[in-house]
Amino acid sequence: MMRCVFARGLSAVLLVCLLAACEEKTATPEPPRPVRTIVAAHVDDRLTMTQTGTVTPRLETDVGFQVSGRLLRRVVDVGTRVAKGDLIASIDPSDIANEVKAAEADVTSSAAAQTIAQSNLERQRWLFDRQIVAKVSVEAAESDWKAAVAKHDAATAALASARNKLGYADLTATMSGVVTAVGANAGQVVGAGQMVVRVASDAEKDATFDVAESVINSIPPDIEVRVSLLSDPSVSTTGRVREISPAADDATRSYRIKVGLIDAPEAMSLGATVTGAIAAPGVAVITLPGAAISAADGKPAVFVVDAATGQLTLKPVTVERYSEKDVLISAGVNAGERVVVAGVSKLRPGQTVSLDESAQ
Repeated sequence: MMRCVFARGLSAVLLVCLLAACEEKTATPEPPRPVRTIVAAHVDDRLTMTQTGTVTPRLETDVGFQVSGRLLRRVVDVGTRVAKGDLIASIDPSDIANEVKAAEADVTSSAAAQTIAQSNLERQRWLFDRQIVAKVSVEAAESDWKAAVAKHDAATAALASARNKLGYADLTATMSGVVTAVGANAGQVVGAGQMVVRVASDAEKDATFDVAESVINSIPPDIEVRVSLLSDPSVSTTGRVREISPAADDATRSYRIKVGLIDAPEAMSLGATVTGAIAAPGVAVITLPGAAISAADGKPAVFVVDAATGQLTLKPVTVERYSEKDVLISAGVNAGERVVVAGVSKLRPGQTVSLDESAQ
């Protein structure tokens, strides 16, 4: 009996000791866990889109004769650089020269007829003043003189036109540029206005791109474009969209955009391959390392440290997009808040932490 009482007393003492030990262990506060953090700050998120295109002339003109004739010579070829007024080609001037001679003869003849008509008019007026002829004779002579004058004026105009045509026998460049195509060769009979050569002005250049409809709808028309040579990206300039095709290409379903280049470098020759880069309008976001992302109810979240108490709060966030190393947050975190960026899997809401020496 005494043994049972002793055993019960010993058990009670041991139980009290164990409870006291547990209470002492529970009462010991957990030391703050050191964490690495950064202070959240807004950045302007702009997606950079690139497209490959070519350098094209802003002005490209088909040059042809103003009169018909047989082409005697063409002194330029594709790639030839011409200045305004340079000779491009010539046609046989024989027929035009004959037109000039005929027009000169008409002028001489009409001038003689005008002189005779004027003399007859003066004679009829003299006779009328002496009442030798009727007034109707004077009116008829005056009508003949006016007709002779008109005929002489027409012959003079025809002569000027023929002489102009003779000048048109030589085709000259209307602007400075580079010959990009030829349409006639020596010996060929060309018509008025037919393309003999095509000249592209290199004074003003465009960068031409074929882009998808989604790009057309996502960028403003006045956006600035950075254009660089594909073979040498260090050669670059800027430009602005000046023309957008109103309809998509039937085969590719893409839209053609022409970007007017500002002070295009000499190395950006016509036909060169270039890349165009634009920064599409974005939203204000907060960039955090990918390691800062935790989860709350299956959705992205981050741990935010209370500056006053050092306690953690798990905040759900809206992810705008992910990059190679970072995550861009558009909602859920405010600028100025301190976000934990390492070891988030070992943290819990309400936990007290401290900033380690590498905290930013």
